[in-house]
Amino acid sequence: MTWKTALAIAGLLISAAPVAAESYPSKPVTLIIPMAPGGSSDIMGRTIAQKLSETWGQPVVVENRAGATTTVGTAQVARANPDGYTLLLAPPPFIITQHVYPNLSYSTDKSFDPISLVSYYPLVMVVNASLPIHNMKELVEYARKNPGLAYPSPGAGTTPHLIGEMLAQREKVDIVHVPYKSGGQGVIDLVAGRLQFYAGVPTEIMPNVKAGKLRAIAVLAPQRSDQLPGIQTSEEAGYGYLQAQSWTSIASPKGTPKAVVDKISADIAKIVQLADIRERLIPQGVVFVGSSPAELGKFYKEEDARFGPLVKTIGLKPDQ
Repeated sequence: MTWKTALAIAGLLISAAPVAAESYPSKPVTLIIPMAPGGSSDIMGRTIAQKLSETWGQPVVVENRAGATTTVGTAQVARANPDGYTLLLAPPPFIITQHVYPNLSYSTDKSFDPISLVSYYPLVMVVNASLPIHNMKELVEYARKNPGLAYPSPGAGTTPHLIGEMLAQREKVDIVHVPYKSGGQGVIDLVAGRLQFYAGVPTEIMPNVKAGKLRAIAVLAPQRSDQLPGIQTSEEAGYGYLQAQSWTSIASPKGTPKAVVDKISADIAKIVQLADIRERLIPQGVVFVGSSPAELGKFYKEEDARFGPLVKTIGLKPDQ
């Protein structure tokens, strides 16, 4: 290839980028959700898919590809053509699993382009209402006096599990992790008194908090929750290291044209400001973001720095 030919090809590629964005999408788009239907991430993914479809005038087809803590569906997207027509809904395991599964066929940073941090649910620490615990300090003191307190999670390596591990390490308390298939199943046993505390999303815990069966003792986020304005943040309580969210983001296979990535990100930023979805989901505890690709890339790195070393320290294994 001569240098003139190379320059000509490069010029065509550069000039084609804006055209690709202007014509995108010209056919149906697939959004892979790497988990079973029904959870908070699935609900958010379907909401965004519907609004993108309305915005673009093209179907955005949702496919649930559950398995191996989201790695099955994530691997499928990593192998897809990087043209913007196959997208991934990436939740927290997108970052965590790379430290758990030693032989992943993809890399979260080298195989994907970040598009948008759509939203997050701040986790809320709750206890069974029968316990004499009203804040984080009392929880830690009670755990020291009563070794073996148990807490649920939606599975090993999920954010609620890692929050418990972080609490155990930092406060030197003996607590027991009990994994379930969903956070909702764990809440049932928490209400029944078979478990003692849990860091869950508002959609899981608020009905029982309002019913007086669970007591909220801390919001694990920088700001207080509009749903629980009288409850301290973990930082206000003196446990600032306990901060975590159940988040939803959108990514695409590495090499997706930048103009297409930017278009999807900009459209999501507009969608999360729509009154109908805000009125429906904010009362359930959702915090909408609609970030830029660069902001999401930075967020991924921060989450990796927060939880990656912890996963390695506890020696978490696949399907543990």
